[in-house]
Amino acid sequence: MKQRFFIMAAAALALAACSNDDNQVYDGPVEARITAGLSTPTTRAIGTNWNADEIGVWVKDAPASDMETLYKNVLYTTTSTGATAEFTATTGQGIFFQDANETVTFAAYAPYQESDDNATLPGNNGKVDVKTDNMNTATDQEKIDFLFAEGVEASRASSTVSFTDDHSFHHKMAQLNVVFQTSETDGFVPDDIFGCSFNLGGLIHEGTFNVTDGTTETTGSEVADWDISGCKYTDAATKRTYSLILLPQDLTNKALNVKVVIGGQTYSNSDAINPNLQAGYTYTYTITVKKSGLKVSGCTITNWNAGSTGSGDAEM
Repeated sequence: MKQRFFIMAAAALALAACSNDDNQVYDGPVEARITAGLSTPTTRAIGTNWNADEIGVWVKDAPASDMETLYKNVLYTTTSTGATAEFTATTGQGIFFQDANETVTFAAYAPYQESDDNATLPGNNGKVDVKTDNMNTATDQEKIDFLFAEGVEASRASSTVSFTDDHSFHHKMAQLNVVFQTSETDGFVPDDIFGCSFNLGGLIHEGTFNVTDGTTETTGSEVADWDISGCKYTDAATKRTYSLILLPQDLTNKALNVKVVIGGQTYSNSDAINPNLQAGYTYTYTITVKKSGLKVSGCTITNWNAGSTGSGDAEM
């Protein structure tokens, strides 16, 4: 009888302990969960979705804790190739909410730039160097396709940091598409241009990207003769299209020089190509290669966001 009493008492204590655990409120740090989407339409230089990317996340405002000091550049990664993805940090290396009642504001950028630790900004106080004339191959373009998102709020009780909708990632570089096409009536066939060299002059290729606010600056001087023959391109029928990622810069009072060398003869544009290359916009110029010159036509701006269009000739 005494033995039965002890067993019943032990069971009652165990039940009480379980009940207390169920009602206990955990007051320790809670890790932030990161989800991110690309601005509509969801286009990147390298495709239409995330591409197993790395992003840098930082705390922009934390009024009741030291999270702004602790988290200035935290690496989050995804294996997703979808339009919206969930990003995770290495175990124990993510962002943790420090205060039970604090609402924290976050920002993020891509691609991730290395720093000494989570509490250190990359580059020069957040400004990282950018050089576009040697990074426009198909394999390297995603390294300069800088994206930025900000304004997302989260807390320990609601720990998902959602960079979607109005707070999704936006392009902070500019894209220039240069389409070269031929016309048999003007003396050339596609094979004549597919194997020749193309040069584009008048652009500034050196500058910075600021991971803290998504802004860019040009710091170098104009390059007079940039060979784009090795840059990312696509061929279709009579056309070859070069898609270039560039630092935003105003060319409205200048002009880009296009040169095509075929059989030792140089053809250049006589019509001005002078867009204002703004962040997040893509600009398209179509150039018809003629023995009498190059004609620039149908400059359109499409999403990413829409920009200007133009046309003209390039002559021998």
